Amino acid sequence: MLYEIKEYYKKRGVIIPENEFNIISELLQSKSLKKKEFFYKAGDTNTSVAYIQKGSVRVFITDKQKKEYNRFFAFEDWWIGEYHQVMNSLPSKTSIQALEKTEMIEITKNAFDIILEKCPIFTRATFNFYLKSYANLLEKEEIKKTLTIEDLYLDLLKNKPEVLKRVPLYHIASYLGVKPESLSRVKKKFQ
Repeated sequence: MLYEIKEYYKKRGVIIPENEFNIISELLQSKSLKKKEFFYKAGDTNTSVAYIQKGSVRVFITDKQKKEYNRFFAFEDWWIGEYHQVMNSLPSKTSIQALEKTEMIEITKNAFDIILEKCPIFTRATFNFYLKSYANLLEKEEIKKTLTIEDLYLDLLKNKPEVLKRVPLYHIASYLGVKPESLSRVKKKFQ
């Protein structure tokens, strides 16, 4: 379990000291989600972060009319969770739901508090990765507003082919902000 997290950081040029990994290893928990099971829902205050070992999830928001908008999809070797919400026990603004059977390594709020206090290198690296991911998410949101459906589809095809292979079309349409029928026509055009 710990090996995968070590590799995650190593691939990104960060070497976490062994003493920090010893602390972290005592705090990690394995978690499994069945397809369509929630990791947490909007409004939950007892949230946590997790590293996906196998499977996929969608992270989405819901409006007052209960319409869902997918923000992004996460697969193997991704971290999920809103760190600021976990740290401050804030109600989640997002929901996370498994798209397929998903295995993950979870860090609960209590464990996260200990890690923040005792693992400065892991904490700094994690926050740097989180900030970079957040900036990428904001950039993608802007891009989605300026490109055509065809351009958005081609971008997914080029940069995120796993999304097209593993995520149902109606979820991809929600992520792109288009109707499923429109996306279906575009998909047929490029097959």
